[in-house]
Amino acid sequence: MKKIFTIAAREYRAMVGTKAFLLSIVMMPILMGGSLLAMEFLKNSGSIQERTIVLIDHSGEMRPSIQVAANINNERVEKRKNGGEDGEETEFAMTKGAKYSLEIVDPATITDEIRFELSERIRSGDLYAFIEIPYEVHLLDEEGNRRHVDFYSEDSGLSESKRWITQAINDRVAAMRLQNEGIEFATVKLAQTPTKVRGLGLLSKDKDGKITEAKEKDELTAIFLPMGIMMLMFGVTLLAAQPMLESVLEEKSQRIAEVLLGSANPSQLMGGKLIGTVAGSLTVFTIYALGGYILCRYQGYADLVPFRIVPWFVLFQVLGVLFYSAIFMAVGSSVSQLKEAQSLLLPVWMMLMIPLFVWMLVVQEPNGSLATGLSLFPPATASMMVLRMATGATIPLWQPILGVVVLSLATAFVVFIAGRIFRVGILWQGKTPKFSELIRWAWSG
Repeated sequence: MKKIFTIAAREYRAMVGTKAFLLSIVMMPILMGGSLLAMEFLKNSGSIQERTIVLIDHSGEMRPSIQVAANINNERVEKRKNGGEDGEETEFAMTKGAKYSLEIVDPATITDEIRFELSERIRSGDLYAFIEIPYEVHLLDEEGNRRHVDFYSEDSGLSESKRWITQAINDRVAAMRLQNEGIEFATVKLAQTPTKVRGLGLLSKDKDGKITEAKEKDELTAIFLPMGIMMLMFGVTLLAAQPMLESVLEEKSQRIAEVLLGSANPSQLMGGKLIGTVAGSLTVFTIYALGGYILCRYQGYADLVPFRIVPWFVLFQVLGVLFYSAIFMAVGSSVSQLKEAQSLLLPVWMMLMIPLFVWMLVVQEPNGSLATGLSLFPPATASMMVLRMATGATIPLWQPILGVVVLSLATAFVVFIAGRIFRVGILWQGKTPKFSELIRWAWSG
């Protein structure tokens, strides 16, 4: 055991005592949440754009409604620029937004040549977009089809302005149609005003028997909190398993392993490496967990941190790191170059990334058959079970317990098989063994 712990200490120092480790600790959350950081940065930087939209209104009815909508948008942009009312933002936005002004063109003068000239103005940056509204837009055409409005711009598929312009036009068209039927649009609008349905959790009872009221759940939190916890487990596993592959491959290629095997047997060497890797992964988890908690407290979201699943997280994290580190170690010992390992690791990567493919379905139905089945499938058990528990749904206690048992048995089996491959592969030189040879090594040791 002394040799095992000596090797473990050496592996731990080699993992956490390098500049590469510190760089990866910093870069991992940036890569995982880079888009959110970019949105936060862009939201508070840059200047408000001034954009012009040409309006070609054959109906003669839409200009007032679109102008009012543009004014409302411009007011919101100003509030966002100044931090919103009471110092808060009025709505989520990637940037501070843009202000819009309308340029009216006589529809009687419109030809394809004029449309081309307007398109050229858009290409040159002099104009943002132009809209053409047909005559009697609120009526059906000769073939009984609804008329459509044309919105021309270089970003028409994703244009933010198209959204509020569409709403303004549709409201006005609805008012014109109701007016033809002698119905007040304001009355219909009031009748169609939606009633908010609050999403609440479940009531609970404290140890004194007092019933606690249910709290309203935020949709963004319900979606991204479980995802963030799952990504934390994925990142920690990745930071632990990948260095294992590189370490074993380096020791093999430089014949360091032969020197180490002069003082310790393959089982001791492998055991020490796995223990050191687990210790390193727990260090990564501690750093990220403390950093995440401090950030949540700073932002006022400390009450959202699911402390109840921390013990389960640590347990599944340790088992998951052992599971994948053993596989990466076996692969590293059986090849001579990193590029040779990539083909062998492709199925492993696919298994590791299963939760990333289905996490939204699991968050929507954490007790569904898909979520339950995958959380008991060993390669995905660690991330899937923690993801389900992080949703706040009531997961039957027998399921995480069974998950621990299943993953423990699978990890023990993988470590055993990896040990047999490691025992032969660490001294193997020459061509890369075929998959059939790896099976023979695993069978015979």
